[in-house]
Amino acid sequence: MRTQEQPILPLTAFRRAQIHQILTEYGDKEVRASSRSRQYESDNTADGGPRDLRLHTLPMINGGQDDRSDVIQTMEKLRRLIPDRESLSSISQHQAALNEEIVTIKSEILALKQELLRDQDPERMQLVQSLIGQLIQQINIIREKAAEAEAIVKNITSDIQRLDIAKRNLTGAITAVKRWNMMLQASQQLKQLLPSRQYEQTANSLSAVLHLSVPLRPLAANPSAAQVFQDIQEAQMQIKEKVSQELDGFFIPNPNHPPNLNFIKEACLVVDVLGDDYRNHIIDKYIATELRDYRRIFSAGEAAQIDNFARRYAWFRRLLKTYDEEHAAIFPPAWNLGKCLITKFAESTRSDLVSALEREKPNVNVLLETWQSTTEWESQMARRYNQPIDQVLGISNATISSALSSHFHIFTEAQDAALSGMLSAYRGSKSRPSLEGVSVMDSGESPVAILPSSTELFYFYAQTLEQCGRYTTGKGMKDLADVFRKWLRIYSDDVLIASMKRPESRRSFDGRPNVQEIRNACLTLNTADYCLQTSLQLEERLKETIDEAYKDQVSFEQEQEQFVGVISACLLVLQKELEGACEPAFAAILKTPWINLENVSGRSAYVVDLVGSIKQVAELVKERLEQKKYMRSFADRAAGAILHRFTAAVIKSRPLKKIGAEQILLDVQAVKACLLELVDSSSEKSYAIYSKLVLKSTGQLETLLKVVLAPDDPPEGFVQNYCLLIGDKSFSNFQKVLDLKGTPRGNQQKLLDIFLSVTATQDDLQDTSFLTQLDMEPEHKTGQAERSLLAPGLGLKTGVTTPQRTETPTPFTDFKRLVSFAMRGET
Repeated sequence: MRTQEQPILPLTAFRRAQIHQILTEYGDKEVRASSRSRQYESDNTADGGPRDLRLHTLPMINGGQDDRSDVIQTMEKLRRLIPDRESLSSISQHQAALNEEIVTIKSEILALKQELLRDQDPERMQLVQSLIGQLIQQINIIREKAAEAEAIVKNITSDIQRLDIAKRNLTGAITAVKRWNMMLQASQQLKQLLPSRQYEQTANSLSAVLHLSVPLRPLAANPSAAQVFQDIQEAQMQIKEKVSQELDGFFIPNPNHPPNLNFIKEACLVVDVLGDDYRNHIIDKYIATELRDYRRIFSAGEAAQIDNFARRYAWFRRLLKTYDEEHAAIFPPAWNLGKCLITKFAESTRSDLVSALEREKPNVNVLLETWQSTTEWESQMARRYNQPIDQVLGISNATISSALSSHFHIFTEAQDAALSGMLSAYRGSKSRPSLEGVSVMDSGESPVAILPSSTELFYFYAQTLEQCGRYTTGKGMKDLADVFRKWLRIYSDDVLIASMKRPESRRSFDGRPNVQEIRNACLTLNTADYCLQTSLQLEERLKETIDEAYKDQVSFEQEQEQFVGVISACLLVLQKELEGACEPAFAAILKTPWINLENVSGRSAYVVDLVGSIKQVAELVKERLEQKKYMRSFADRAAGAILHRFTAAVIKSRPLKKIGAEQILLDVQAVKACLLELVDSSSEKSYAIYSKLVLKSTGQLETLLKVVLAPDDPPEGFVQNYCLLIGDKSFSNFQKVLDLKGTPRGNQQKLLDIFLSVTATQDDLQDTSFLTQLDMEPEHKTGQAERSLLAPGLGLKTGVTTPQRTETPTPFTDFKRLVSFAMRGET
């Protein structure tokens, strides 16, 4: 305690404001004086004159560093005062103004220094220090008072704390005494119940004893208490033995002394009280007893073979029925004894199945029967508890069916063999006769649209995929998809493409179309299109069914490209048949003496035959093609081939002279009209594109013929006519026209000289034209139609070899774009 109370000086608001005002005024005045001083030094030189304008002569301020902002402000002020040379005349006026400003600033600095000296009075500083000392003294006094108050509070509450501790100890002692007495009473009651079979009262007493003994366990160090705990433990062991004997009599009943189910049900209550370990021991013992016959029956011999696994599930269903009817009501629901039975049976059966699969390789029927019976049993168990089978068993990837997944290759190998047998009749040398048989047997009224083997193939695919989906949607389905892909490739190569290969000796050159070949090509094309579309649907269905991990590995793109290639090959066969049918007409063009014609006499005889052959083949194709979009593709090829061959025949028939050119020009009109009829005009967009291509190609031929039939006298008029119709200044192209006309060599030189002089003055002429691509020595070769004037740049390919997946474009890529183009046109 303090012997003498020191006075606590009240720190009033007025005193605090007075100290703050003194400190603030002192600091502000010092800052203003320092700022004025720096400004004065920065604006003046040592002799009081104006500063030099050069940057390197500016003084150092702010602790010896360049104040760049002050420099910039000074320079800007000088630029405003002296903006140009003319303003130098008034520099004396500016200097006077600056001197006046310097005098003013000096006056202000002097006043501020005097004010600073006045404010630095020692008496005012002593007053401030005195007030600060008083404030610190008051803070120390307050701290001492707080410590004294805390000591007083502790002295007051120490007795209360001791009372609280005594109360807790007394309460704990009373509770322990009560628990001890209750435990002794429960222990005495338990000893009295030991000789009897009152298991329900025994369970209650034992539960009370065990519950009360837990907090009293620290008393076991006392000898008297230790004896009580030992007696309780001995009683617990006696109860375990008695309950075990009771349950053993239930697990293996004596026919002469059947167990009392009420005693068994009450004994299970005692098992619950004895702890989890003992309860699990009883459950395992019950399950082992129930499955003892299962191990005895199915562990060896014929019953252990894979084809007898369905008997195992039937046996367990009977066991489970017995459990539901007789035992389920005896055991507590919390034991989940039914799930335990299912789990143990599944573990044992799965182990036996793995061993059996290692011993022998089952055939596919046995495998699927076992798999089906297994999945049915697992589905039934899952429905029993309204949970997935993994949750029922409590262990993931421990189902019986999971042991069969690694052997699903047996199923896929069986499907591979089945497909091989199914398609063996259509492959190799048998493919052609079978195809012809289909075509011959069908009637004209209802022709067969596609090969029946293709529908059989995809029907088999659908059935197999549905069957596979019942067993697995993982790797097994992915392997099955690979088998599907394999046989799609084989079907494309060995059935469809092989059906179009034939010896050249069968080729007919009599001008009549080979109807059977056209029907076969159309049938094959329809089949390839059906396979193409159905394989797309098959791929989509697989991706919808298969697991997410394997979805990206399912792709039929390569097989679909092969079917596109088959379609291209079929169109090529139809084109070649059309060319063969038109061959006599083209031969007639070469035999016609065009140079000797005297007049134009309507359509030529060869045109009638040519148009008739085109229409005959087109009608056969149109009748047999299932998808009309391919009629447009055929028309493109047909028009290109016909116009190419027609143009080649005309060129080889030179010289034409005027009458011959007029006659051929008339014949071209008939061919053009025939070609325009190949595409149905009801599809306006497709017909517009096709007709534009035909008109462009025939228009070029017509233009060429018009130039040929033009008279070459006067020569200047002939050259002008050429420039107007052809529109190029190519010397070689003009030479081609002269060759077609049969112009004598002597006259050609004069025309060529005039051509050079005329084209030299016309800047609007092009360097090339359609005549640049005109071959004056044409020879008919396979695939020439693809280089015709009709479809430049379409890139039609005629190869039918199976493409391999590489980084480079396949032979079918361009034609796939053409087919897509035709489909868009039809749409």
